[in-house]
Amino acid sequence: MTGSDIVESAKNAVVVLALLSGAAYACGYLVVRARARALGADPGFALVDQAYVFAGFRFVLLLLLSLLISVPVLLLLRWFGSRALLLGAGPLLVVETGAAVLAATLTIYAYLVNGALLSPSSDWVAGAVLGQNSYGALLGLATTVGAAALLVWAREHYLRAGALDPLGATLALISGLLIALLPVQHGVFHADRTARRLDGAPQASGLAPPIWVVDRAADRVTLFGRGADGHARLVTLKADQLDGVAVVGIGTLSDAVGQPNP
Repeated sequence: MTGSDIVESAKNAVVVLALLSGAAYACGYLVVRARARALGADPGFALVDQAYVFAGFRFVLLLLLSLLISVPVLLLLRWFGSRALLLGAGPLLVVETGAAVLAATLTIYAYLVNGALLSPSSDWVAGAVLGQNSYGALLGLATTVGAAALLVWAREHYLRAGALDPLGATLALISGLLIALLPVQHGVFHADRTARRLDGAPQASGLAPPIWVVDRAADRVTLFGRGADGHARLVTLKADQLDGVAVVGIGTLSDAVGQPNP
């Protein structure tokens, strides 16, 4: 290998690393935004924030672990796919079309269950957001399996068809939607669930103790507590309004939501 080849390889490696870093950063942004939306908060977001780097790293790590766990299922699906190829062209098209419709339906459902607020109407979604059950982990794993399987399926179908036909385009669209859904699901069900209990109530919050910091983005924080009427409330304040207010305990979102007024 000549010196010019080494330089060219190094340039290509830098470009690939830059693209991967940018993708991870973008995923981190989606994770943080999805977490705030799941809590019912909508604080301001900065384009550049170190929180996105950490959130993106955690997302990529969990994604790789999910793919590793999914290998046996993916191998099984590939075996079923090879058996389906033994069918004639007509029956195979029917099977593929039916499977694509099922995949599209499940994808739409997966998007619908990601709009959970702090007190959503669905009990299992509420528990998953707060980390009280494993449904969120199962849903994320299923989405990972689906995205990987559909990518492989779309590629194999394209190679067999020799062109991008309607079914192949549909498979590519569904797989793209599932890939985009992955960081959103991570933010809703797997992002940091730490809550910090404050020593007192900031003057502008209108909340009665106990008060918890449940989210922080850019220069704003989201507090959870209860008003004088006992109803749960979320309040977003500028971070500097917490200056001088001590943190007296660290718990989980489940602790914060389930904590009644004394």
